Amino acid sequence: MRITVTNLVLIVLLLIAGSFSFLLYTDLQEAKEKIEKYQDIEKLNQRSEDFIEALVYGKHKKYLTGEQLARYEAGLKEYGEPTEKNMAKINEFKIHQLFTKKQKNKDDEAESYAIVQIRYETDDPNQYGDDYIHTLTVNSHWVKDAGEWKVDYIDMALLEDSRDEMLRKQAEEALRKAGQTN
Repeated sequence: MRITVTNLVLIVLLLIAGSFSFLLYTDLQEAKEKIEKYQDIEKLNQRSEDFIEALVYGKHKKYLTGEQLARYEAGLKEYGEPTEKNMAKINEFKIHQLFTKKQKNKDDEAESYAIVQIRYETDDPNQYGDDYIHTLTVNSHWVKDAGEWKVDYIDMALLEDSRDEMLRKQAEEALRKAGQTN
């Protein structure tokens, strides 16, 4: 079999096209992996939002795992299932900030940080200014449990309470009155 220049050129072009196709294929696979990671973090961000809403309304058990689930179930045994009668009436809640990130070098762990404002219903719905408002931070540690993101640790802190200013004014008034009597 004789190799002609045309055959040689075709073989070289075929090798170049094959290597170019292989490079495109590997780039495509890397792009798909990156997209999957971003989609996973987007899904987790939405799951974090859903978790916070469930947490506010006391319906967050399905999001828990590990020690946090054990604490929740221990609380149910000790205090019983929350009922509408012993739950505060929530007028509205807002998530002001929500940030979710995966742990470095760990694809199955993540954290989310949120600032949440909860407005509780008062006796008189026409008096909006007298509503009771809590502003909290909610920090959640997430792990993948059977392929699903779940919370194994929650840390909540009260940032502000609308009654703080009222209590401060009452304390100042009491101090001022105490100073007048002395």
